[in-house]
Amino acid sequence: MKKIRLAIVGCGGMGHRHLYGLAELHRAGWEHFELVGACDPVRGNAESLADQAAGYFGSRPSVVSALDGLTALGVEAVDVTTTPRYHHTVAVETLGRGWHTMVEKPVGLTVRACNLIRRAAEASNGILSVAENYRRDPINRLAKALLNAGAIGVPR
Repeated sequence: MKKIRLAIVGCGGMGHRHLYGLAELHRAGWEHFELVGACDPVRGNAESLADQAAGYFGSRPSVVSALDGLTALGVEAVDVTTTPRYHHTVAVETLGRGWHTMVEKPVGLTVRACNLIRRAAEASNGILSVAENYRRDPINRLAKALLNAGAIGVPR
């Protein structure tokens, strides 16, 4: 299977957390991606993420300060972990470039912003997804298993 050429856009705290998640997937044997870019207007954030990625994956992604820099890297997908106020502007642009786009929550700060992203996704060949982790959180999975088993009766 061909590896997906991926970039993290927004390399602050949330970007580093997403990098850790990618590293866990890689460690577990799910190696269907290649992190090729770390994109952040704050160069120190992108350098930090790229350095950590090199330790996890054995190769260091290129550091760029804007989305234009990712085009030359052959990016196919992006993980948008910027400050929430920029989620919609970045996602609209990445979808417009045809890149598969995962957006950290909140998708947008307003319904209008979310609708802009939705329309961009509908007009794009890229896939839009939202980084939602609570569904897979161990305590929530336990709660669902207990509900399914009828441990507390029938919810109503």
